[in-house]
Amino acid sequence: MRLPRPLLALLASLPLTACGGSSDGPTRHADNASRLRVAAAADASGHSDIALSMLGAAAAADPGNATVQARFAAALQRQGGTPQAEAVLRQALERRPSDATLLVQLGRIRLAAGQVEQALPLFDQILAGSSRDVGALTGRGVALDLLGRHEEAQRSYRQALLVNPGSVPAGNNLAISLLLTGRAAEAAAILRTLSRWQDAPARVGVNLAIAEAMMGDQGPARRLLAENGGAEQLDRLLAALRQPALRS
Repeated sequence: MRLPRPLLALLASLPLTACGGSSDGPTRHADNASRLRVAAAADASGHSDIALSMLGAAAAADPGNATVQARFAAALQRQGGTPQAEAVLRQALERRPSDATLLVQLGRIRLAAGQVEQALPLFDQILAGSSRDVGALTGRGVALDLLGRHEEAQRSYRQALLVNPGSVPAGNNLAISLLLTGRAAEAAAILRTLSRWQDAPARVGVNLAIAEAMMGDQGPARRLLAENGGAEQLDRLLAALRQPALRS
C-alpha cells in the first residue's frame, strides 16, 4: 500500500556512496577540486545556480569520475532537471555500468520522481554484488517504505546500521519507518540518540518532535512547525500516521 502524501515528506534524502574517480593529470585534478569547493560553498550559501554551473564544468572535465557525475546529476534534479539528470547518469553508466555511486544516485532520482518500482531494482542490483553497501541498503529501505512494505524496509535500514552504526540517514529513516508502523516509542529512542550527535541535521529534531507528539506530547512539534508556518499540518500528519492500514 502506498503512503498518503503527508507522509512522503518524512523520508530523508539518500546519501551518495563514496567512489573514486579518474583524472587526466595534476592540473585538471586541481582545477576540478577548485570547482567542487566553489560548488559546495555556493550550494551552502543558497547560490544553487553557481553550484550547478561549477558542477557542470567539473563533470565535463572529468567524465569518468562517478562521484562528480552523480553530484552534477543531483544538482540538476534539485533544480527540476530530472530528465537531464537521468541523461547524465545514463551516459556515465555507459562508462561504468556497475558503479554503485551512479546507480544509487539514479535510484534517488527515480524515488524523487515517484518511480518507486523503477528505483527498487537499482538498489537490488547493487546489493547483489555488495550486500554491505550502505547507500543501497538505505535507498532500498526508502523504496520499500514508499511501497508500504515497512517490515522489509526496517530490515534494510538495520542492515545498513550494522555496516555503519554512524549512518544518520539509515537511523533517521529507520525511525520514520517505525513511526509508520505505530512504534513511536522505539522511533523516539533512536531519534533522541541521533539528535545528540554534533552533525545531526535539523530534520532529526523535527522527526523526534513528531514521534513525541504521537506519544502525547504535542508541544515541541507544534512549536517547531509554527516556526515554519506549518502548525496546522500536525493534526493531518498525526491522523495519517495513525491509520491502521499503515501498521501492516
